[in-house]
Amino acid sequence: MGLTFTKKAAPPAQQTEQAGSSAAPKKTGGVTFLMKGAAAKAAVQAEAVKAEARREAANRMRSYWMKYNSDGQITFLDGALDADGVLEIPRFFQHSLQVGSGRETFVCTAELDTSQPCPLCEGGDKPSLVGVMTVIDHSSYTVTKGPNAGKVYKNQRRLFVAKETTLQVLQKLAKKPERNGLALCTFDVSRGPENKHPPGVGDTFDFVTKHKSLAAIAEKYELKLEDCQPAIYEGENGEIVYMPPEKLIELGLGKAHAGVGYEKGVSAAKDDL
Repeated sequence: MGLTFTKKAAPPAQQTEQAGSSAAPKKTGGVTFLMKGAAAKAAVQAEAVKAEARREAANRMRSYWMKYNSDGQITFLDGALDADGVLEIPRFFQHSLQVGSGRETFVCTAELDTSQPCPLCEGGDKPSLVGVMTVIDHSSYTVTKGPNAGKVYKNQRRLFVAKETTLQVLQKLAKKPERNGLALCTFDVSRGPENKHPPGVGDTFDFVTKHKSLAAIAEKYELKLEDCQPAIYEGENGEIVYMPPEKLIELGLGKAHAGVGYEKGVSAAKDDL
C-alpha cells in the first residue's frame, strides 16, 4: 500500500508572500554591470574629462612616476641654485582630482586668470604648491600592446613635478658643495616601503654622480643632445597643460562662481592659498 502525502495549506501571511513572489522577477544573484542615472552620468563625465586630458597632453612630455616599493635612477637636467642658495625652479598651484577610477591633475587658474575664481577652488578642492624640473628616467619598459608592442624604451625625458615636502629634501641635497644644485646630477631613487604614503616621484634620493655637461650626459646614454635639454614649461607649446576656467566648467569640473564680488574678479578661495 502506497503512502499519500497531503500538502498542508499555508498560513494567510505565507500565502500572501507566495502569491506576490510569482509576480516579482527572480534574482539571479549576479552583479550587474549596467549603470543608470547618476552613476551613468558620472561615468560619461569622467570619460569626457579623461579624453580631454589625453588630447591636451598629446605630444607632451609625461610626468615621472614610480610604482610603490620600487627603485629607479634619474638625472636632473635643470635645478640650479640662485644667489641665495635656493632651487631656482618654476612653481605653480596644482589640483589633483579623482576622475573615474584614476586621478587627473589640473593647473589652478586663480593666479593666471584674476577675472574670475578658479572653478576647482570654488568646488572645494585646495590646490598644492608644486615645483617642476626635467629629468631623464633611466629605467626601461617594454610596450605590450598596440603597433609598438615589443619596443623597449629607456632614458626618456620626464617632467619631475613634486610638492614642497619632496622639494625640501632635494633642496638639502642640492646645497652640498660637490653638487651646487641638482642640474647634471644622477640619483638612485626609491619609493617606499618605509613610508606608507610616499610621493609618486619617490621619497629616498641617493647621490650617484654629477656629469660635466648636458653633452656628457648625451654621450654617456647614447642620446641626442636635443633630448637632454630642460623642457619649456609654459606657453602655447609648453609642457604644463593649462585649461582656462571656461574649459573646466564646460567639462563639469569644479563650480562656476556667480556670487557677490564676481564682477570684480574676487575669489575667496584664492585668499586661502
